[in-house]
Amino acid sequence: MWTGKWWHSVQALLPQGESVAPVIIATDKTWLTQFSGDKSAYPVYLTLGNIPSPIRRKPSQHACVLIGYLSVNKLVKKGLTTEEKTARVQRLFHASVWTILEPLIEAGHKGMEVTGGDGAVRKIHPILACYVADYPEQCLVTCSKYGTCPKCRHPATDLENKAAGELL
Repeated sequence: MWTGKWWHSVQALLPQGESVAPVIIATDKTWLTQFSGDKSAYPVYLTLGNIPSPIRRKPSQHACVLIGYLSVNKLVKKGLTTEEKTARVQRLFHASVWTILEPLIEAGHKGMEVTGGDGAVRKIHPILACYVADYPEQCLVTCSKYGTCPKCRHPATDLENKAAGELL
C-alpha cells in the first residue's frame, strides 16, 4: 500500500499539511464451537495502511483493533423465496456494516486532529482503502451470486478452468 497510486492520488486532493490515513477493514465469520449449537461470531477489525504489513500481521503488535460485531442471528424465513431470503441477509449485512463505518464518512471529509508518537498534533483524513474478505464475504459485500466472480462481470460459465496461459 505504501507505493500505491491510490494513496498518492487521494493525498493530492487534500489541503497542504494534511494527510490521508488509509483504513483497512477486515471481516471473517468465525465458528466458535461445533459441539454446542454451532455458535459463531462475525468480528469487524480495523487497521491502518501506513503500518508496515509485517507489524500489522502480528497480533502481539496490537496494530489491528476490533471495532464491532456483525449479526449472526438466524432470520425468520417462513414464506420467503430463496431470492427473498438472500436479499434479507444481504440487507442486514450492509445495514450493519454501514452503521459501524458511518463515522468514517464525516472524519474522511472534514479530517480529524490526532497526536502522533512524537507529540505533534496533525490533521488526518481516515479513508476506507481496503476491505479484506474471503470469497463468501466478497460475494456478500458485492451482492454477487455464490459461484460467480465478485470482481468482474464474466458469467459463471467463463470461470471454469482454462488451459494454461489462456486468459478470459
